[in-house]
Amino acid sequence: MRILVTSRLYPSAACPSRGTFVHHQVRFLLDHCTVSVVSPTPWSLPLPGKGRWSAYGRIERAGVLDGVEVRYPRYLSPPWRLGFTSAWQRYLAALSRAVDGIPDLIHAHLAYPDGLAAVRLGRRLGRPVVISVHGHDVRELPEARPAWRRLVVQALQGAAAVIVSSADVRRRVLALGTDPARVRFVPQGVDCRLFRPSTERRPGEGGWRLLYLGRFDPNKGVGVLLAAMARLREQGRPVGLRLVGGSPMSGTGALFQRQVHDLGLAGVVEFCGELPWTRVPAEIGQADLLVLPSFYDSFGIVLIEAMACGLPVVATRCGGPEELVPPEAGELVPVADPEALAQGIARVLDRYATYDRAAIRRRIERLYDYPELAARIAGIYREVLDEFPAGSLPEQSLA
Repeated sequence: MRILVTSRLYPSAACPSRGTFVHHQVRFLLDHCTVSVVSPTPWSLPLPGKGRWSAYGRIERAGVLDGVEVRYPRYLSPPWRLGFTSAWQRYLAALSRAVDGIPDLIHAHLAYPDGLAAVRLGRRLGRPVVISVHGHDVRELPEARPAWRRLVVQALQGAAAVIVSSADVRRRVLALGTDPARVRFVPQGVDCRLFRPSTERRPGEGGWRLLYLGRFDPNKGVGVLLAAMARLREQGRPVGLRLVGGSPMSGTGALFQRQVHDLGLAGVVEFCGELPWTRVPAEIGQADLLVLPSFYDSFGIVLIEAMACGLPVVATRCGGPEELVPPEAGELVPVADPEALAQGIARVLDRYATYDRAAIRRRIERLYDYPELAARIAGIYREVLDEFPAGSLPEQSLA
């Protein structure tokens, strides 16, 4: 099988942690099929500075990442979602320029603009399309504007199969009118060969080390986590926090640094910028507990990465974590509640010795290891190709 994967979310030299979950999936799909990747990238001049838009201008047009051929064609994508209703057309133009040959199947990640552009390209080439949705594309976009909702619906109706990673995402996809017969469940995964328990640190040695991995974004609950840290320190608990994944000098990063100063957490909270995915396992290995305080998360990949390393976790009940975190692996707390978050962290630390870290890892190996999940996705490809051989398409995509 020759598979074309397309997504704006894909690691690059300028954005090493962007879309790593798509890249990991592709790495393991190589055991089942031939895969090429096209990741249309917003057009930008390589201006001085460290902003995201300047970084886009420094991305090479093509490269090889862990044996995967990746093309990064440019398309016009103004900030603040200006002209967003026509974004799929510009994405499609970039995608079409970069395609080398005709694939057997196209797999797009995100319903819009990626998925709709892929459906239109599939119609042109006479090839079926599979779309993986990841939460915000079937939550934020449909709720933001009716026109965006219609575009998302068009993409989902044009797909031969829609892959969802959680019950929350499945419910949202069905609410958008997607045929249940075309919906497939495959959770996000983790490479358990890379994410392994560390033997370099004894839990709690020299104080408890808490870790947050993700964007420095208010909607990820970073401000709530900092407020919870202040409460824990007021209780005399020897806890430190490391925040990894965003620019400490960006607008939100600077905002959180001011909050650290105002809460008297200087020297207790450490900021670290975006890291290549290859360094994330070592980062987790130096922590005792991972905290994900998101206001909404359709899944929570960092949770299964931490649990693959044997760490207990604390997360909010915000959509995806409820399916991932059983009582024997950590705590779930309400969204946007610093006091509840502090109490959840305290409960885990107080009974830390009762957590069976080997059992926490074994559960992740059984449910979320990438080799098994990649085999399931390859099976979906075969089902779709059997149903829609070359030259035929799902009826919805012809409407």
